[in-house]
Amino acid sequence: MKRLDIKQQNVLVAAFLVILGAWLALPGYVQANTEKRGSNSIRGRFSLEILGGYGMSNPSDLNRFVDADNSYQNFVYDDYFDYLLSKGSIEGWTKNNIGERKKIKNVLPLGIRVRYGLFDFLAVSIGFQYYQRNHSDDLTFQYNRDEFYDEEYIEDLFYKPYGLSVKAYLPTVGLHVYKHIGQNLTAEAYVFGGPLFAECSYSSDWAYNWYIQGPGYTWLTYESEGFLEYDGSGTGISVEAGGRIGFQLSRRLGFFLEGGYAYQTVSSLSGSGKEINDGLTETWEGEWKTKPEMLTAVWGTLNIKVPTNYQTNREGLENFKLDLSGFRIKVGISWLF
Repeated sequence: MKRLDIKQQNVLVAAFLVILGAWLALPGYVQANTEKRGSNSIRGRFSLEILGGYGMSNPSDLNRFVDADNSYQNFVYDDYFDYLLSKGSIEGWTKNNIGERKKIKNVLPLGIRVRYGLFDFLAVSIGFQYYQRNHSDDLTFQYNRDEFYDEEYIEDLFYKPYGLSVKAYLPTVGLHVYKHIGQNLTAEAYVFGGPLFAECSYSSDWAYNWYIQGPGYTWLTYESEGFLEYDGSGTGISVEAGGRIGFQLSRRLGFFLEGGYAYQTVSSLSGSGKEINDGLTETWEGEWKTKPEMLTAVWGTLNIKVPTNYQTNREGLENFKLDLSGFRIKVGISWLF
């Protein structure tokens, strides 16, 4: 049997939740057609909702920047110094750092929604949500090599800052199936979707210094600095399904808690890039891809995959996908009018 992919699984989950919600609401629908509606009915009425919350997310292709930069630095410094130590070329080495490169692991959704009650068990909505997550941190790495003859090599690597960010804009249309389970309490299943407009960026503003220190002297033997930046944007789709509990605080004011799973992905991004290296500047435009790179040295070989929109050689390029899918939990207030 062919295994369902993630998108197909999410569609099935959404359908199941809607069917389950309709089943739960059926008794309320029958009762609404045989009895006079109570004061908690929203049929034929609008409500305004404001919400915010927390969402799990792992845009793995975007987070490859962190993996690639960490792997490259470990290879040219840690692995190299371990090699020198094993060969007896240095007496020892140490590493000190302040801060670390951070991956995007979550998003913070904010949104607004307008609902309209079609029946005493069914409502429709239009809304807008905004997600963002930004890491922009100053980092410092210092490597000290103990050479022979009482000399020490000191290499300082600074990032001011090192940044990774993502933003998303989501206009939505929704379907809500609900049931009154108490005087002021409702249970609901929902599904809504729409286009996904997303942006992401990477920046690395770095400086490097190399000192040789000995008895009574310190020499600055080499220094350099540079800047690298990528910006990308694209359009995808968003489908979110889940459940909700609502509590009516007064005749018009309500509170709700909702949680579910969102499928949100952009399969094609493009944008600008810029690099400044020791005073020389280069800019470009291109589609985001993932590029395999291999570094070979006497102490080993490093294979990494690096996101980029700079493509002088298209051999081996892979598609870049910005996947913001994950579980969401949100709280909000509603105003019935």
